[in-house]
This record gives sequence, C-alpha cells and structure tokens, in this order.
Amino acid sequence: MYDVLYRDHTHRESVVATGLGREAACEVARAEAERRGVGRMFLVGSDPDAVADAVLIVETQPQAA
Repeated sequence: MYDVLYRDHTHRESVVATGLGREAACEVARAEAERRGVGRMFLVGSDPDAVADAVLIVETQPQAA
C-alpha cells in the first residue's frame, strides 16, 4: 500500500491520499502534481531533501498499536 504526500519548499508535508494500491497512487499523484504544477517521485532509494515542491509516493507505514 502507498500514501501520496505533497511536500512544499519548506519540506512541510501534507497527506493527499493514504492506503492506495500502486496504480491508484500513481494516478492520484499524477493528477495532484498536474493540479499544483509540480513534479512527482517515488522516494524508494531517493534523496527527498533534493526536491523542493513535489508530490511524493511513499510506502504506507504500519500504524502503532
């Protein structure tokens, strides 16, 4: 499962969508990036600090019990 986040130039993140399958996360990220006029990326193995405004696709983190 994947979450879609928006990260602004101050590196503040806001949740766009959570718990999506890969294809759905890609579709949501694509649409949100187009709406905001920014790029998008998967964070696996990437350096998120190198990106200013972007829509990010990340693996959903398990919730603490």
